[in-house]
Amino acid sequence: MKQVIKNHSGLSLIELLIIIGLFGALITLGLFVLSNERARVRDSQRIADITRIQAAFQLLYFEKASYKEAASGCASVGDDVNQCGLGKYLNGLGALRDPGRFKYQISRVPDESDYGVAFNLERAYGGLKAGQHVLSKNGIK
Repeated sequence: MKQVIKNHSGLSLIELLIIIGLFGALITLGLFVLSNERARVRDSQRIADITRIQAAFQLLYFEKASYKEAASGCASVGDDVNQCGLGKYLNGLGALRDPGRFKYQISRVPDESDYGVAFNLERAYGGLKAGQHVLSKNGIK
């Protein structure tokens, strides 16, 4: 009687399941890292926008010795900053939007001596904690 030896080439079911599991874990890890990186990029854009808004308020103050003129268009707490009277000092003010789901809003109506702009960070960034922050003449708090 001859014994037939079969040569199985390919992967067993267990090996295939292990490979699929490893690919799934790698994809999940990649998506997690990508999500964190996107949040960091959005926060970076927020800080850049807030710096531009701060510069516009400073230019207004140097020219008028007051922030009050900026209140035209954003005379109430909660108004969007892109409606403020800073167009002369900040190109593209009308198109200025938070890159995520938040808004840049007035938290203190611009007056003679100060202003307040509220914004949010998704993650800690450059010494700032995640959450809401306010830009004023004294900087970001």
